[in-house]
Amino acid sequence: MRNQKIINKRKKLMISSTTLLLTMIVSSLTIPSANALLPSPREGECDPAIFPPFPDRNIGPGSLKSTIIPEDPKLYNYIKNKKNAIKLGKALFWDMQIGSDGKQACGSCHFRAGADSRSKNQLSPGGANNNAGKIDLGGANLVLTAEHFPLLLFSDRTDRNSKILRQTDDTVASMGIHARNYKSSKRGKSHDKGTSFVDPVFNINGINVRRVEPRNTPTMINAALYNKNFWDGRANNLFNGVNEFGAGDSTARVLKASNNTLVPVKVRLDFSSLASQAVGPIVSNFEMSYFNRPQRDIGKRVLHLRPLKKQKVHSQDSILGAHVKPKHSGLTIHNYASMVRKAFHKKWWKSNTIIRIDEYGNEYYTTVGNDYDIKKNEYSLMEYNFSLFFGLAVQEYEKTLISDDAKIDQHFESLAAGGAGLLNEQELRGEILFKAAACAACHSGPELTSASIRTSRLGFDNPKFTPVFQPPEWFERMYNGNCDVVVYEQGFYNIGIRPIAEDLGAGAKDPFGNPLSVADIVTSDPADIPSKELLTYEYANIADPAVGPGTDRSIMKGAFKIPSLRNVELTAPYFHNGGQHTLRQVVEFYNRGGDFHELNSANMDFEIGKLGLTESEISDIISFIKTFTDERVRNQQAPFDHPELFVPNGSIGNNSNVTSSNGIEADDEVLHIPAVGSNGGPLAPAFLE
Repeated sequence: MRNQKIINKRKKLMISSTTLLLTMIVSSLTIPSANALLPSPREGECDPAIFPPFPDRNIGPGSLKSTIIPEDPKLYNYIKNKKNAIKLGKALFWDMQIGSDGKQACGSCHFRAGADSRSKNQLSPGGANNNAGKIDLGGANLVLTAEHFPLLLFSDRTDRNSKILRQTDDTVASMGIHARNYKSSKRGKSHDKGTSFVDPVFNINGINVRRVEPRNTPTMINAALYNKNFWDGRANNLFNGVNEFGAGDSTARVLKASNNTLVPVKVRLDFSSLASQAVGPIVSNFEMSYFNRPQRDIGKRVLHLRPLKKQKVHSQDSILGAHVKPKHSGLTIHNYASMVRKAFHKKWWKSNTIIRIDEYGNEYYTTVGNDYDIKKNEYSLMEYNFSLFFGLAVQEYEKTLISDDAKIDQHFESLAAGGAGLLNEQELRGEILFKAAACAACHSGPELTSASIRTSRLGFDNPKFTPVFQPPEWFERMYNGNCDVVVYEQGFYNIGIRPIAEDLGAGAKDPFGNPLSVADIVTSDPADIPSKELLTYEYANIADPAVGPGTDRSIMKGAFKIPSLRNVELTAPYFHNGGQHTLRQVVEFYNRGGDFHELNSANMDFEIGKLGLTESEISDIISFIKTFTDERVRNQQAPFDHPELFVPNGSIGNNSNVTSSNGIEADDEVLHIPAVGSNGGPLAPAFLE
């Protein structure tokens, strides 16, 4: 047990034994300014003469091939056939019929390497906690260009204290749905009914354009490796069967058929943040849903639809190909209800008891005959439990999307087998700089993120230390930008992208008043935590003395999840605000020590500081980062193949005038994404390409 987890991450990751070996092998390898780059202490490092440099055991990059995604054994209390659940999940993820308008699929924002490369009508004003009410950068439906980036531009890109030439609090994100109030759904219809109103932000001359969510869309590829999902971590590791918030929502229940009646059941499935994440966008009025659409109403409509009815599916689709009729759209499967029956145990969907909900939200159970015609305010058990099926099925599909065959994986597999590795000289220089500049401190391990299940929940072996095993740490003591000892949640950090007030990130609370971050939970007065269940869990840590309220301060405001860097060259724009267009702009951001270092220092990760990288060293780091790309992702080969999509791509017109067929909503431009099978096909155009 260590006395205190106060970490000097840069120092411990400077040069690994593997890198030293590679340096000897490549005798011509040089790092022009490695020593000048990293004086001790530099900005972003607390002086070890004053602040003890306790060793941190996070490991550097490695092969992902041996990584195991854990699952809760209780999962099989719900899923009876995993293969069929994966099949259901893939169909649901890519089906445009899920959106209220019958056009918006989950995949509509995840069609290029799992991310979104559209550039028209992709601006949202002010950040998640800053109700700016106005888009500064040209307004709605603007076509972004390279000249707009970075969103914060300094006269000297190496100096954050130089003159600011341009900045905006707008974020570059993803367009979703038109603003409408939800009215009703009908069994088997491809869209919902809704009542339009003029969107106060997303309109041009009173004509609504599609709404844009407040944060940049991350890729869902490799998202199964995270302990928690979404930028702010609100997609809890515990899936409650209903929404994103896990045990934070103490009222969340699904229903189970038992002895000719229905019994409310509290769901708590661990290692299931993907399920928590999946059920969020389908009721988000920024993404896929008219305002206030209940999940059970999605079930009422969608379960009776033929899967992917509006879209072609490739006959060689790696999961769905067996259910495709050539030259026809959709699957040959009759409806989604039949897919649920094959994937889930019948106690969650089979019952002659229906659920009737009155105008006040009260639920009543009534047993009916097989020929009973369900009314508008009544639901079958399968319809009522739709969120359970949707979340778990999409999760099982997304767990197949692991990109573990990049050059970096092949390189470390070669080294493990006694070979010389596969990286060229520039990539090897980049690897050393990636570690020396503390990139690997947060983008650690084979996952290339410290927000992984491995780091937070399982622990790992690091042969450079004794004992070899590194216990899991869900939260940790560390320094902030002022070298004060504070508490962080593992993998969530404030790096000075924007002022904290614009977006609290992981430092915010859920709708029930509970902190999103475990670091905030364990340092809060228990009386201030509405859901007492959150206080009953053991959150892995090795701090000594123990972290607790009154003795420790957490600094989660403005902190965001550290994304994996796998396939990052394909997923621009970057950061939670989409503020950088290129990988060079990203490295330049770190090279100047962030953009709001002084303003955010009390809440910042202490390692964010000026690096002094040269242009050639930046190029070396980028070259190394590009080894994280799995060519199967670039080529859309299995398991990264997908059905056809028709993606809304801004509105017909520009940021001054749009066309509208109904006088209420602007007509869509459409980006066609062809179906690809297991052998792959061309990737959609890159951002700003």
